Amino acid sequence: MNDAGFGAEQQVSRKARRAARYREEAARGAAVDEAALERLRRDQRNWAAGAEGERLVAQTLTVLERHGWTALHDVHWPGRPRANIDHIAIGPGGVVVIDAKHWSGTVELREGVLRQNGYARTGEVAGVADAAAAVTALLAPQHRSAVRAALCLVAQDQPAALAAGSAAVVGRWQLPELLLTLPPRLTPYDVADVGRQLTAALTGPVSPRLSSTADLARTGRRAARGAASRRRPPREVQRDVRPGPGDRGSVPARGGRGGRTARARGSSTGALLLRLAVVAVIGFLAIRVLPALVSSAVLIGH
Repeated sequence: MNDAGFGAEQQVSRKARRAARYREEAARGAAVDEAALERLRRDQRNWAAGAEGERLVAQTLTVLERHGWTALHDVHWPGRPRANIDHIAIGPGGVVVIDAKHWSGTVELREGVLRQNGYARTGEVAGVADAAAAVTALLAPQHRSAVRAALCLVAQDQPAALAAGSAAVVGRWQLPELLLTLPPRLTPYDVADVGRQLTAALTGPVSPRLSSTADLARTGRRAARGAASRRRPPREVQRDVRPGPGDRGSVPARGGRGGRTARARGSSTGALLLRLAVVAVIGFLAIRVLPALVSSAVLIGH
């Protein structure tokens, strides 16, 4: 199902309802902030243009299906429950996270800086790069290097070029060429596996949570402490007693290293005495008893 523009359309509906409430209050004679009402109308127009832009980019991506590409539209942004990702294209060239911008006016990319009507749009470029990083964290390690970010200018003619921030900037008409010329990264089986994984993770009722840097650091510290405790030898256990007049210090407890050493020495001494006793018995038999038995056997033979 093509859900392109669904999130933007929801925003349009919210803005329209708020504007309608303002007009109803004005009709009843209530004071209305005209500046706030104008901002609502402007936001409504921008969101409507954004929804239309997402639908146009989704239509463009359908052209690539015959070349082994598939696409997800208007899906969760991992780690940001209130945000969405416009498009994710998955195909032989890898996984491309796409943010559609239906901007008007003069848009140009010069010396790695994207500008609209003279204003730098570095935040938008960084945003799609962050979205690509969040998607990367969901994938298996062997697929993570295949993820790319692209900001698609819906109404602009822009050959693909890399902007500062590790994201490509490309016009909607040049988007298919960009994807088809990417070097092969995924097999058809990989495309199917990654598509199923991202569909399950990003189209459900709840946005997937990503571990923060602090969470990962705490996990690393716990693992390091566990490994250190497994390597650390057992500490001596000492009994806390008050030294008497002739004592020089505390006395090792029965369960401490001193007790274990004494028991080990006792066991070694006992084993040695037992071996000596066995040797003595064997020697006695060899000297005294064995000759007598041999003599008896000789007499019986005669």
